[in-house]
Amino acid sequence: MSELRQLVEALRGLSDDGLRSLVAARLIPLGNIDDFYSLAEILNSPKSYASVIGSLSSRQLATLSAISNGESVKDAEFASLLRLQLVYREQGKAKAYGALIDQLNANKAFTRSFRIVTEQPIAPTQIDIDKNCGLVAFETMQALTELIFDLEKHLIREVGKSGVGLPDVKRLAAALGKPNDFAKATFALAGRLGLMTLNQGRHLLTAEAIEWLEQEQLARMKTMFSNFTDLLGPELSLELSSLKSGRSLRSWLEEHFPLAENTAGSRIGLILQSAESFGLTFEEHAASWFSAAVSGSKSFEKLIAPNLPAVQERIILQADLSIISPGPLPTKTEALLRRFANTENIGLASTYRLSALSVCHGLETGLSTEEISQILTNAFGSKLPQPVEYLLAEVKNRFGRLVVSDSKIGESRSFIESSDNVLLTEIGNDPRLRPFSLIRPSNEKLSCRFEPSVVYFGLRECGYLAIRKDENGKVISPIESSETATNQNALNKWDERIAKLREADLSSAKAGNDEVMTRQVQMAIRNKAKLSITVNRPDGTQLIIELEPSGIANGRLRGLDRKAQVERTLPLTTISAISLA
Repeated sequence: MSELRQLVEALRGLSDDGLRSLVAARLIPLGNIDDFYSLAEILNSPKSYASVIGSLSSRQLATLSAISNGESVKDAEFASLLRLQLVYREQGKAKAYGALIDQLNANKAFTRSFRIVTEQPIAPTQIDIDKNCGLVAFETMQALTELIFDLEKHLIREVGKSGVGLPDVKRLAAALGKPNDFAKATFALAGRLGLMTLNQGRHLLTAEAIEWLEQEQLARMKTMFSNFTDLLGPELSLELSSLKSGRSLRSWLEEHFPLAENTAGSRIGLILQSAESFGLTFEEHAASWFSAAVSGSKSFEKLIAPNLPAVQERIILQADLSIISPGPLPTKTEALLRRFANTENIGLASTYRLSALSVCHGLETGLSTEEISQILTNAFGSKLPQPVEYLLAEVKNRFGRLVVSDSKIGESRSFIESSDNVLLTEIGNDPRLRPFSLIRPSNEKLSCRFEPSVVYFGLRECGYLAIRKDENGKVISPIESSETATNQNALNKWDERIAKLREADLSSAKAGNDEVMTRQVQMAIRNKAKLSITVNRPDGTQLIIELEPSGIANGRLRGLDRKAQVERTLPLTTISAISLA
């Protein structure tokens, strides 16, 4: 049996949980994988092995060395490699995949006799480590919260492979007062935490994002720490739970993972980056709560709480419509405030600003102007400045004047409706909205070929107080629409993809599936592998042929039959089953 087929059979035998753990540990995206054959090909590629060897501990490397020399190994050590699908058993003997051994030899994994130890800088004191870790964790939580509200208020499309456009990155970076790279990392982190997802080329919020907004700081910390332990995996989490406070995480990883420096972008690099972002390390030195967080102990709460910025109950509300928060606000107050105020600067002391658009957003989410006034009065502790009262009254009067709704008439996808003819004329003549190709079918309507959500965000980007209504005339909340779309179209992509893998595996055994056969033949050609082919004869019997394929075209398979030493050409219609030999 070829190694590629051995790996395919191993993948077929894994449970759904085993497959999830495997692709997560090997950092394999499931998006472009059609079946177990393509997954096996990716896992068995030099690129994949080059990425994974940096995550192998000294003990695992020693086990691989013993296997490559034909020595026996302990079951526990073999199992740790088997979970990563780096080894297999053939006739009871442990073996490692050849491409993996080639990659290890290329990195001199079995011949190194020493490790270069760089001079370590003077470590900061534990008090400084804990203080800075608390500030960084708070900063990360603020950035993720700001991203959630940004996604709620703007249409953010997918750019490239699950990427985000530069204008969206710059907007978030400006709000956070950080460079663009920090904003990009925040988007990536939100995806890892499950706070946002892709749906039809657009980034949307998830139910987890709504839950995040309702959580207190310690609950959010627990969410981040849980993601970190998932990244580590059970074995590494157990080993790292004994890391002492103040010790360098990088030094520990270099001691236990000798090849980590050879694989840029590997899981080890992601571990170091995540530990810094989540407030588990500062300058790669462990916080006093590192061990408790990794082991899942609740004792981390008592250790980290004094190092998080103190919550402030009051805000400063000024006549220029700006709101200053001298310190972090309580989660509930902050969540309410951000529903009707835009962010200007986020930090320990944050600045927000009221505008007609921001107050309109608050009304869309279910608040009333009276409730907004009461929230501000309670947090301000005094009578509202007169300009704030004027703004609330103005928005209350204008709310609902401009409505976007669905349309299914001809090529029209949406309507813009208003009883204000002058307003509709202004929108129809606005050069910024020219790409929407708006048409005026009546005095009270404009029609558009784009879907309502696109039109809605386009109008708001141009400063118009547009709202969306459903077919029953109910105002659609931006929060509810994002959550609903996510629940309907992005349930659990891991489960969905794994189900498709198993479905494709079943269909591969059926006759007449030319697409599956073509894919398997092409993979066998790339990997110079043999195929076991079951051919239907005219007399109703079947013949099994082992073939080295050379090509497939026009519904025919060509290849060399080594046993008969002849070149064969087989019509795909006569093939009832095909698999790697």
